Amino acid sequence: MNTLSLNSQGDFVREIQGKLLELGFEPGPIDGLFGECTRRAVVCFQQSRKLEADGIVGPITANALGIKVDFQVLEIERANFRALLLTNPNYFGNKRVSKYQPVKQKKSDTSYEELKCVGYNPHVKQLYAVVHIKRDYGFLGGLCSTGSTEYIRFYIDWNNDGRWIDAGLTHIAVFDIPGDKPLEYSLTLDIDPVEKPCAIENLPKVRAILSWNDLPTAGDPDYLPVWGNMVEVRIQIDTLNGKTVALGDFLKLGKATFPDSILDNIDLNQPVSLADTKELSIGDLASAYKEKGVPAHRFTFSTVKKLSIKSVDAGIAHDELSELLSGYDMKVSEVVEALAATDGDTRYEELKCVGYDSRRRHLTGILNVKLPYGYSGSLCKKGSLEYVAFWEWDEIEAIWLYLGTAVVNTHDVKSMPSGGIQYAVSLSADFSHRRRPCTKGPSEARIRAILSWEEPPPPHNPNWVPKWGNREETRIHIKPGPIVTGEHIPYIETVGNMHVCDINQGTGLATGEGIIAHFDADRSPFAQTLTVTGYIDNPPAGVMEGAAIPLKYKISVRPYDPISPQPWQSLHNDFSVWVREEIGLNPPIHKKIKQKIDPADGCYTYLEDPGGSHERHYVIPVLAKWHTSAPHTGLWEIRIMAKLPSDGVIYGGVLICAADGSTRSVVRVRLDNKEPEVAIGLTGYQRGSDPTVHPIGTSTSEKCGKFVIGDVLHGVYDVKDAHFGTLTLTVAPSGPAHGTTVNPPLRRFDIVPTSGEFGTWTLDTKNMEACGYIVRLWARDRAIVDSGYIGLRNTDDVGFCLEEPLAEESA
Repeated sequence: MNTLSLNSQGDFVREIQGKLLELGFEPGPIDGLFGECTRRAVVCFQQSRKLEADGIVGPITANALGIKVDFQVLEIERANFRALLLTNPNYFGNKRVSKYQPVKQKKSDTSYEELKCVGYNPHVKQLYAVVHIKRDYGFLGGLCSTGSTEYIRFYIDWNNDGRWIDAGLTHIAVFDIPGDKPLEYSLTLDIDPVEKPCAIENLPKVRAILSWNDLPTAGDPDYLPVWGNMVEVRIQIDTLNGKTVALGDFLKLGKATFPDSILDNIDLNQPVSLADTKELSIGDLASAYKEKGVPAHRFTFSTVKKLSIKSVDAGIAHDELSELLSGYDMKVSEVVEALAATDGDTRYEELKCVGYDSRRRHLTGILNVKLPYGYSGSLCKKGSLEYVAFWEWDEIEAIWLYLGTAVVNTHDVKSMPSGGIQYAVSLSADFSHRRRPCTKGPSEARIRAILSWEEPPPPHNPNWVPKWGNREETRIHIKPGPIVTGEHIPYIETVGNMHVCDINQGTGLATGEGIIAHFDADRSPFAQTLTVTGYIDNPPAGVMEGAAIPLKYKISVRPYDPISPQPWQSLHNDFSVWVREEIGLNPPIHKKIKQKIDPADGCYTYLEDPGGSHERHYVIPVLAKWHTSAPHTGLWEIRIMAKLPSDGVIYGGVLICAADGSTRSVVRVRLDNKEPEVAIGLTGYQRGSDPTVHPIGTSTSEKCGKFVIGDVLHGVYDVKDAHFGTLTLTVAPSGPAHGTTVNPPLRRFDIVPTSGEFGTWTLDTKNMEACGYIVRLWARDRAIVDSGYIGLRNTDDVGFCLEEPLAEESA
């Protein structure tokens, strides 16, 4: 262990409690559990000894208490990781190509964290990864700090030909958390694959790279992390069964070719509805599996199960099953006996990982489908269902509480990869009842999941053993936040893809990492469209079934003026939001819904519906999209208001920011919709060995920008912006320039002041060919644009021509 703090437990904690009590401080029960009473007693003791009063027992506090505890010291390479990379980007020797020599070899160390599973859900087009956090320490701070970051970058080899495409990046914050390990985190990435006809088994490779506190290089599928690892799997992309596509697209997917004389007379944009899948009979399956080694008790299981629970005479059910099997050389007794002997069989499928995504608020299960046959038909047939039921352990009542069941459709895949296909299921799960501020210590939950093929696990039996499938248990961490009351309190959680705690309320500038679309903000204002996300506590259940009235809400903005407050302006524009619908024990679907203001009250409808047989949840909880433009500038405020069915109103709740204890309710942001002002010019040149810089004169050649190879050109650039970010100087076309670069090639904030700079540039043309060229000045500011990337941009060019030198000049 590295320190002892809230939620730590064991004999050392008991010894600390005893010593505190002996010294006159009240730690609560001497039970070996580091709870709130013990934390307060530690704080009081630290204050009495003039130590840092953080409520954490480390070596200094333990020594002051007179207790010998074997604290493990975090290795210096981990504690100073970023600083070491700053001094030498190849300090650990993980770069394949680098001009820097490694100091200490370290690659793919998984002693602190490890990427365990990667899977895909074809119904919602999402990639999932489950990461194990293995230690209590090593993550650069507790819950009330900024902690550190685990990054995962995904790559997809769509055609399994070795050409990896960068699919995107996702990340989570991790902290020093005492207690049982591992903690299992789930990360999610939305993708948009090309779906194909069912006759094509579309099974691309996916590679995921986990890297702690160091961003994996974009476009580098062979990136080696210092701490982290890589996992490669195969996934199955959904088919076009039951969907409608344009005829032209369908022909392209099927690689069908027709003469132009035929295609010219066909409307290729006309919709084509593809046939939906059909269920195979026992006879069809018996015939299909005759030479495939699939036992009868596997492919007859669903039928036998249905007949066994029918409320009819057992003799009638026996005769019905006998008749079904009689033509296929199968006896009822043999099938039933084989099923009775089947208990937790994982030859066909196995649940491998369970994790929780606090950002998306869903539990994830990743399962390996192992064999090519035994799943009730090919991709062109209905196939079978894999069910994963989830339970949460209630420590107070000492019982497992059923959370729900997720499902994914699987099929026979004749080209099954050797390692199987990795599927994923996810279940919307709100653990807000366990939410608490970081100062109260970490909140965790014990989760049990049961995988079962073709038979949903019974909700009231968490100890049930499936015929085919298995059980997994894990511990998950619930993100800190305000304690839930019985009220419908609304919260703004992110603005412009930045968590509100990453937005300085004095300046309105953001510093942090993008939550969904990844980018790094450094004292950044906001520009154009600001996406606002958040949530309302305790949404009513059963809205979609007519059993409850939905909540409504309003997002309002105004210029910040503390002396003369301006009136609030309610947002009223339409926008689209993706929701996830879960209907009974069916695969989930994602649906785009257009949000519109109700003209009766000027409010949007809150779409979350957590109860009943038909549930609806936000994929990303987008509550508003605020379209700003050039007139919008300076510091603005944003607030949320929930409108109750009773017509009551509740204004935004208060979020406490862990890093500094500041609070957010009304959120202030700085708008800057003005792009950088840029200008570049050519001012002079040097020729030959003469060091004189000749100003651009009045000769025809100089006015036309004509120079000779070997000249050193001189110029100026000017970039002005309130929030300068980066400028680059390049020469084009690059081919005949043979890699020649402008000096300086790059200037960044904050070496350059935030207002920009006026500077000079030079270009040595000695290695360039005779050609026409431009020197391009490209500049961007630091604004977060459209909630998705950094920088409003602008460019300016100056042109010139290079000619071969005259013979006498060459001489």
